[in-house]
Amino acid sequence: MGEVRCVIHRNPGKTGSTVFLHLDGCFDRRSSADLRRELRQAFDRARGSRVVVDVAGIDLIGSECIEVLLVGYTRAMRTGHGYEVVNAEGHVRQALEATGLCPRGDDNLYGPSIEDAVEAVLS
Repeated sequence: MGEVRCVIHRNPGKTGSTVFLHLDGCFDRRSSADLRRELRQAFDRARGSRVVVDVAGIDLIGSECIEVLLVGYTRAMRTGHGYEVVNAEGHVRQALEATGLCPRGDDNLYGPSIEDAVEAVLS
């Protein structure tokens, strides 16, 4: 698989700072420890502000790395940080939609449409 590259950019804002964690490469089982370390550092740098994880550069994401992103969400909820996963596309977006880390783009993705449900009831 590809090499993991994690880059943290700190962007000062009016009420604190937002820390952006830009992810590039393949995030499989071997990458989970690196991702966990980088996410921990991002929260340390945020100091109570927002952490934004940009996944636009991810080619592949495994369940272990999805779990790390979910742990990040839990940490944000416990500590009062803002937390956002952005720019997910394709199969990465589908995987993150299933966990709730990304909002679903299609409300009918996991259930029948209203028209289908009404038709099924009436038939």
